[in-house]
Amino acid sequence: MTVAGPTASEIDGLRRALGGSGLGRIAPHLTLVPPVNVREEELVDVLRLVRSVATEDPVEVRIGPARTFAPRTPVVYLEVGGDTARVAGLRRRLAVPPLVPEVRPAERPFVPHVTIGGRVAQPKIAAALEMLAEFKLAAELSTVALCEQDEVAPRHPWRVIADVVLGTGSTIGRGGREVSFVGSTILDPEVAAWADATPGEDAIGDEATTPPSEDPFVLTAYVVGRPTAAAVGSVRGSAVEIHRLRVDEKRRGEGIGGQLVRALERAVTARGCSRVVFRAVAAGSVEGFLSHLGYARVADFAAGRDGEPRVALGRRVG
Repeated sequence: MTVAGPTASEIDGLRRALGGSGLGRIAPHLTLVPPVNVREEELVDVLRLVRSVATEDPVEVRIGPARTFAPRTPVVYLEVGGDTARVAGLRRRLAVPPLVPEVRPAERPFVPHVTIGGRVAQPKIAAALEMLAEFKLAAELSTVALCEQDEVAPRHPWRVIADVVLGTGSTIGRGGREVSFVGSTILDPEVAAWADATPGEDAIGDEATTPPSEDPFVLTAYVVGRPTAAAVGSVRGSAVEIHRLRVDEKRRGEGIGGQLVRALERAVTARGCSRVVFRAVAAGSVEGFLSHLGYARVADFAAGRDGEPRVALGRRVG
């Protein structure tokens, strides 16, 4: 589970002070499942397992004070308290094949923590425990990320290849054609490959493959576990701006695009946003589609690279 925002910056400051080897290699995080080798053919199953926890709500925790695993191992970490029962529940949901081996050695008890220093000298461990005895931060853990280690790059950093935003998962049409929705901050490998092979509607956001923002947001619709529609955008203040929209060519006309937009409105409302804005070709089919859903023009833009003028269509939500 990743730690974000000002809390992550504070933790990185502690990691820097302790000379933590993870600084610059992996973002501050709470490990739910230890590193494991996964075969390439199992990746889609792993991605679907990670998506399955999107229906869980974000977890409120307390981070700190400092603790250590010494003398067993010279690691200094920040204790994670608060709703640790829910953290353990997430771990149980994820700690199954193929994310863990079918047969595995006996594990030590799960200790929720955020590591700030590894291979720390004993005098520095004692100093850190004393200095950080009262250190506590309140945090909301809202993102579960799947990371892959880069064996080629210097220092072998870990990069996020998929994630889910907790509280964004939902399913409609139970008992008939089920459509599931999952929110994330990036397109995972399966969805990215599908989106690249799926033409956009009226070139909406063709120039954007990932959200051009420090606060990206993606919502993907799945039918029978396969990506069927996706909206890619970013949070800007109280609004979510959608820069890229894809609906599977084989499923157009089934109402999935409209279901995706309504699910997007519910998801961004839960994030505290009050407006959704799409950019599209002026007077194109997407503008007509969004107008039918209650969206209206809020801005006009110059022509894009294809010579077509663009518009922004917005709607208040919540």
